[in-house]
Amino acid sequence: MNGQFPIGTISPWRYFASIGFFLACLLSISDDDNVLPYWLNFVVWQVQVFSCLSFFIATHTLMKGVLARQNDLIKLTINSVIAVTVYVPFSLLRDVYIEQETAYTLYALFEEWQNMAPVALISWVAINLPWLSGFQIKRTENITSSSQEPTQTIDSIANKNKNVTIEPISINPETTEPRVEQQDNSATQPDHDFLKIAKIDNIDSLICLKAELHYLKVVTEQEQHLILYNLKDAIEALSDIDPTLGAGQTHRSYWVNPNHAEKLLRKNREGELVLSNQDKVPVSRTNMKKVKGWFE
Repeated sequence: MNGQFPIGTISPWRYFASIGFFLACLLSISDDDNVLPYWLNFVVWQVQVFSCLSFFIATHTLMKGVLARQNDLIKLTINSVIAVTVYVPFSLLRDVYIEQETAYTLYALFEEWQNMAPVALISWVAINLPWLSGFQIKRTENITSSSQEPTQTIDSIANKNKNVTIEPISINPETTEPRVEQQDNSATQPDHDFLKIAKIDNIDSLICLKAELHYLKVVTEQEQHLILYNLKDAIEALSDIDPTLGAGQTHRSYWVNPNHAEKLLRKNREGELVLSNQDKVPVSRTNMKKVKGWFE
């Protein structure tokens, strides 16, 4: 597969919905002790699995500050422990009121947590593993259309080389080779954790961010890929790099680099922003005035 993993083209919404449905089917089939009719047992397991997944995803999405800046594996571990602890009181209701296997006591809660925590941790890491593995989970796109004018291509090349400074050629008595030096960008491009995690070499190439469950889609001029990150924390990190980038949120789930905004379209009482790669992102009513200011 040349380092490519096809799951990179699947939306996290579809991925986790498919995983949840498959697990619920598997658990309902393997549940031999259940006295409920098969169809009702199937429905109960679907509700339980999807509610559990919702707890895990919500817990990870709400992780802030120090917890959100940890290694991905550590974040998933912490997320799993917190989610299981919060979910266990609800999970026990099934055993108490549906299967009537136990009483709702503190000991029953602890026993339920003890039984669920290891399995939940392993399962949660395994479910997220494809996104965190060494595979290149991304889709490379060539946003330069073949129908574009040659001048546009030349301009794009010039922009990419704008940080290269060519000094006048000086003739050394001992050598006649010209000397070309590349400008050091370390002073103008600070080293930030978010840029490393998002694999962004140049902040100017970042087009937009989109929150998808507890993942973040990063769209640049070269490619788009998913990272395990929170949109709010990403916006705060970008604001630290450049305060003007902190005002790039156009919608609850979207952030846009204003430099890549090409056109604002009216859509009912809201708006739609056309980006440099021709993607369209929604603009909420509360952000319409701010986005209009980008074109003034």
